[in-house]
Amino acid sequence: MNWNIKALKRVAQTTLLSSSLVLGLAMTASAQNPWYDRNRDSVKRHQKEEQRELKYHQRMEREEFGNNKALKRHQKEEQRDLKRHQKNEKRYSDDRWSRP
Repeated sequence: MNWNIKALKRVAQTTLLSSSLVLGLAMTASAQNPWYDRNRDSVKRHQKEEQRELKYHQRMEREEFGNNKALKRHQKEEQRDLKRHQKNEKRYSDDRWSRP
């Protein structure tokens, strides 16, 4: 079986082009959602841990200082601060990962 040079070049070019196209499509398809979802899950998990820690901290404060108005006001402010912090954290993490 004799192959001429032009036919060999065409086969090599076609193979190279198709393999790079398939590889590029596979990389694009696998890079779409998984990293974004992992980041969102990690932020959500982190925020739940922060809420759990705040609840524990506030329970300890109530046991130590009682349940007076000043403490309630202080704990309400802590809850607002955490909520504000988590809202900003979620917003900025979404912006950072959703941009190309």
